[in-house]
Amino acid sequence: MPLVFPTIEQIEEYLQNVEDLIISSFSAATPDLPRVTEAINRLWQDVLRHSPQGMPSLKGLGAFEVPPPPPPPPPPKSFWENTADWVTDHPWTTAGIGVGIVGTGLLVGYAAPQIRRRARVGAKKHAAPTGGERRQVIVVLGGDSPLGLPLIEDLEKKGYIVITSVSTPEVVEQIEGKSHGFVRALVLDPNEPQMIPFFLRSLASTMSRRFPITAAGDPHAPPAAHLYVHAVVSLLSLPSPNITVSPAPLEHLDLNGEYLSYLRATHIVPLQVLQALLPLLRAAPARAKDAWANGHGRQSIVVCLPALDARVGLPFTSAQAMSASATLRGVEVLRREIRAAGLSGVGSEAAEALRNIKVTVVDVGAVGIATGDENVEALRHVADRWTPSEQAAYGAAFDSMLEHGGHRAIRRRPSDVSTFVDTIVDVVGNGRKSKDALLPASMRLVCSRVYEFLRGDRVVVGAGAGTYAFASHLPAFLLDTLLNVPYLLVSIRNALLPIPPRVIMPPPTATAPAAPVPPQQPPVVQQTIPEKHEGTDSEPEREASEAGSEADVESNEGYGSGVGESWVSLKSKPSERA
Repeated sequence: MPLVFPTIEQIEEYLQNVEDLIISSFSAATPDLPRVTEAINRLWQDVLRHSPQGMPSLKGLGAFEVPPPPPPPPPPKSFWENTADWVTDHPWTTAGIGVGIVGTGLLVGYAAPQIRRRARVGAKKHAAPTGGERRQVIVVLGGDSPLGLPLIEDLEKKGYIVITSVSTPEVVEQIEGKSHGFVRALVLDPNEPQMIPFFLRSLASTMSRRFPITAAGDPHAPPAAHLYVHAVVSLLSLPSPNITVSPAPLEHLDLNGEYLSYLRATHIVPLQVLQALLPLLRAAPARAKDAWANGHGRQSIVVCLPALDARVGLPFTSAQAMSASATLRGVEVLRREIRAAGLSGVGSEAAEALRNIKVTVVDVGAVGIATGDENVEALRHVADRWTPSEQAAYGAAFDSMLEHGGHRAIRRRPSDVSTFVDTIVDVVGNGRKSKDALLPASMRLVCSRVYEFLRGDRVVVGAGAGTYAFASHLPAFLLDTLLNVPYLLVSIRNALLPIPPRVIMPPPTATAPAAPVPPQQPPVVQQTIPEKHEGTDSEPEREASEAGSEADVESNEGYGSGVGESWVSLKSKPSERA
């Protein structure tokens, strides 16, 4: 039998009937219940009447009353009401704040013209003088480099006398013609170290001249107004069209020829000039030695290096990387020597003069106008001078480097030349030559000292320089892995192609010319050998014998040199013994 559940209406009707039944039953049993309240009140009145007078009256026995709701909270006060209350509660603090605001407004309003006037006076004081008052000399090595001329022009505008070195006499007139009489160009070819003594004599003679050089009158300055070297900036270690070396593996690099010439021009010659100029930095006049105490900045030695070669070093650029690393290490040792001598040489005037000298290395990235990539086809022909085994071992990697742009051209947007110039001028001038003339000179000096302390002795400038600086601090295995990623991608691409993009063909056999044998009698060599005594061989035979001794050794001069002559020499030996 199925269960039947009551509905809600039936349940409510049932409860109502139960309630009516209980009320009717209870009312029939107690008919006097509504008068209970009256009986209790009468009883309480009787108690009050016959009890002591101090008892309280009984209340609340009437009908049930709902308590009233609590009052609503007061509305929140506005900002101005809170401010008014705070001002009312703190009258003295309010008065002090008001006086401070009024005083600050009056100070700013009345002192602004005076601050601007002082800024203009300081700017005029440190601006480039128009007369012969300049005494600080900046020696720029490599003024004919791509970054040399903008730097020279800006240094002249900042109030320095610039003496620069150029590689050819033709550039002298070009540089001096664009100046205002405070630039002197001297010839110093980095490829010819024997010119260094002549350059130093010309430099000493120029230091005794009166500037501007276009001024009329006595060309020599009085002894009391002699110039002194304030800074030395070397640009010779930067890439230059005049000093180049072809990319090649270290195995093929001619250490005694091409690399030695490059090392001499970018490493040895700059350090030789620095060696000769260090006594001039120490022998500055007394006013120059007290420049750091007087707030005029210290003397500087600034060496600019290519950031890519000094920080990382890519494959097939061993010559550039080794030269930059050697120069960097030498400059760092020079900085430590100067600091050690300045700290320990108490009482020695020459040693104390070194405290006023700072050595800074500037890592230069991509700066200037993008000239485009080098001729890839011309670079491919460089590999033709390699030996067959070198081509077989390094040819694929060299082609990959040329394909993804890993050679000297950097695939990034170069920074503006003004960035490099401002950085060098800031390092040389210790922040005093800043373009910000709104701050007083003392404030600029404090800011420059703080910035110099935070920057350190190694500065990066140019596109990519910061990236190379960060990469140089990575572990060696991680850095090598990152540098080899382009080569790995190219190798995967080449493996998936049906035909490799470039196949290195084997070299032709016996391409070298034969030894100078008389053409009218080809068999003369074998016929005349038995008639010659030992040690009296003819010149062609001697050359053939020397070529035969080197037939099994690979040379950087080419493949197949002397191969045919060596076989002739070997065949002639049995006939000679016969």
